[in-house]
Amino acid sequence: MTREQAERLAALGPEAVVLFSLTLTRRVAELQANAPGVSTPSGMVPAYAKPPVKRRRKTPGAKDGHAGSHRKTPPRVDARVEHRLARCPCCGGGLQRCKRTRTRIVEDIPQEITPVVTEHTIHRDYCPSCKKHVEPVVPDAMPNATLGHHVVALSSWFHYGLGVTIGQTRDILGSHLHATVTAGGLLDAWGRMAAALRPWYEQIAQQLRATPLACTPTKPAGASTGRPTGSGAFAIHAAAST
Repeated sequence: MTREQAERLAALGPEAVVLFSLTLTRRVAELQANAPGVSTPSGMVPAYAKPPVKRRRKTPGAKDGHAGSHRKTPPRVDARVEHRLARCPCCGGGLQRCKRTRTRIVEDIPQEITPVVTEHTIHRDYCPSCKKHVEPVVPDAMPNATLGHHVVALSSWFHYGLGVTIGQTRDILGSHLHATVTAGGLLDAWGRMAAALRPWYEQIAQQLRATPLACTPTKPAGASTGRPTGSGAFAIHAAAST
């Protein structure tokens, strides 16, 4: 506020000054309440509340003569499509055919992703020696499960590995599966998978606990020691101990 504006406000009387002061105090309190803290993620801080970004003094990009980098070409090509213009896109006139071509590799997810539904016929045969009926184990799913190993592993990676919510995981699976997957069904499948993998996890953890913690490599650089060394071994040992 300038001096002239303050004088004009004072000329309006004490009630106008009191009203302006209360409004200003309330606005300052709102700004302080919404001010980002030290632990506030950068994405949740408004652009106007962030400090100005310092400009880079160096020219961006690689230096002249630097080897270029690009995404590696896929090892196989599943389909080939040819593109050719019938007419000139600029004037609409006819084209004189040439033998000049170029290729462009595009990798994408198929438009139609349909699940594979398999009906397993399980034969139950009688064993005279054991005096009971026996049947083979279906290796494609856990006992009494209608979801296969691939769906359970992928959904668990979505939730526990990438932090995708259960609802979002249901939406992803529901857009490709014939039936809606419930949150309870996912949690039950993940619990079954955890119970099946827990003995293997405990075995690995026990082996890591029994492994001496090596702080320095015992062989020259580049030689294989057969076990993690240095900070890598400490991280693995600490993770197994928790």
